[in-house]
This record gives sequence, C-alpha cells and structure tokens, in this order.
Amino acid sequence: MKRNKFLVLILMVSIFAASPLFAFQFSPLEQSFEPTGANSTKTYTIVNDSNDSIAVEISALTRDLDANGKEINQSAAAYFSIVPSKIILRPQSSQIVRVQYRGPRTVPTELSFRLRAEQIAYSQGRATEGQSMFNFLYVYTTSLYVTPARTTTRVSVDSAAPMLTSDGRQVMNLTISNTGTIHQILNGAKVEVANNATRQAVVYEGDALGFVNGLNLLAGKTVSVQVAWPQNMEFPSNLANAQRMFTAKISYNN
Repeated sequence: MKRNKFLVLILMVSIFAASPLFAFQFSPLEQSFEPTGANSTKTYTIVNDSNDSIAVEISALTRDLDANGKEINQSAAAYFSIVPSKIILRPQSSQIVRVQYRGPRTVPTELSFRLRAEQIAYSQGRATEGQSMFNFLYVYTTSLYVTPARTTTRVSVDSAAPMLTSDGRQVMNLTISNTGTIHQILNGAKVEVANNATRQAVVYEGDALGFVNGLNLLAGKTVSVQVAWPQNMEFPSNLANAQRMFTAKISYNN
C-alpha cells in the first residue's frame, strides 16, 4: 500500500515537472494618463521569454471599492483604445501595445482602472508529443489612473462609533473617506480615537486596523472597518447618540 502511494506521488511530480511554463512579462505595472494631449496615450511592452509561441489578450477594467475595501471591476472598453488587443508572440520576442484614453475630457477627480494582460490557451504550431495536458497561464493586472489637472489630498475619519455585532461583540466602527482628488495608499496608517468627555484616547495601527492598513483608498471612496473595542474605555449603555461621543483622526506615510 505504501509503495502504491509512493508511485502515485512520483507520477504526480513527473506530470507537473513536464508541464510547460509559458511565462511572459508585461510592463510597466503602473501608469498615469492625462485626459487629453500627448499623455493621453501610453505604451506597454509584452515580452515572451519562453521557447513557445503564446497568445495574450489585453483588456481595460474599471476599478471601484465597496465599503469593505473589496475591489470591484467591470469592463472599461468604452474608455480605451488598445492596439493590438490580442497578440500572438513568437518565442523570445516582444510586442509594444499602444493604449489611448478615450473617456471624458473633463476629469475633476482621478479615474482608476486596471489594465489586464491575460495569457490565453494557444497550441497552434506547438509540438504536443510527450507534453502534459496541464498548462499554467499567466495574468498581469496593472494599475492605470487618469489624473485631474489639479490635485488635492485629504483622507479623514468621518465617524468612530461604538457598535454591537450580530454575535454580541463590542467593537468600534471606523468610517474613513478619501475626499481628495487622487488615490492614497494608507501605508503605516494610524487612527487615534478620543472620548470627547473623558479625554481618554486609543491608537489603532498595524493589524489592529485590518484591511485599512496599506489600503489603496481610491479618490472619492469611503470604507468602514470594525476594530476591537478599547479596553481603557467603557462601552456606552445607550448607542442612540454614542457616535457623537468620539472624534478620530488618521495619519499615514505619504
């Protein structure tokens, strides 16, 4: 029985070791566009550094955030011209991709997008004898921003409110907004919450802030996070107006 298990393990390792890895490179990973003029067009480079021909498809996606910091994407085909958008690259070759923004010419607040380079299944011209049916397809998802002419930065804590969760836990609910005109990456974020009556204060940072620490908070977006109730503060008995009891401020590394 043990010998059979060993043979199965060897077979699995052999299968994956024999699987071809059709890697490619896509760059740059972040670019900023202007809504008009020369900088409304940028170029990207795809490099096929494998020994087989590969097929790659380029697409643009909108980029949004929900209240829990989860990214939401939809097609942004109407905003961009991508030439070429589907490419077959021969082994050890490269291709320039031209991307032109064709959305609104007036952009008061930064627009956020993703540009995705996705390898798709392609077998034409490839010798298949002795090769595995398993292929590993690569995807690059890059950041793309269309910037306004004038930029401002402002991230603030809209509210720090005591809350009881559905399972009865006492937490502090922090609502954080980016009311500036460009995205902000909240690296090293710290939120200080103070009780207006007692002057007691607590600082949340690192893991205590959950997904907020290091979050790319897009322009005009608001998120909420529940953090542990501070041990040095008494939980309010009446939650009706408890939100007004606390003030909070945020800082992070620019």
